[in-house]
Amino acid sequence: MILKTVLELSKMIDGHRQDMYVLTKNKGTSHPEVIKFSQYLNEDILRMQNIIEEINPRHQTLI
Repeated sequence: MILKTVLELSKMIDGHRQDMYVLTKNKGTSHPEVIKFSQYLNEDILRMQNIIEEINPRHQTLI
């Protein structure tokens, strides 16, 4: 189940990156559509990071 979610997120991240590249090239970095895709990309990346953290949490040692 986790692997399927990670694969789907990876595909979505790649799609959002491609969309952002094309939109930025055509409309500039401050266009509302570019900002929207940037937000989608950020949300997907954060979800991916959360899944990775759940699978492999950082172990903090006390000194």
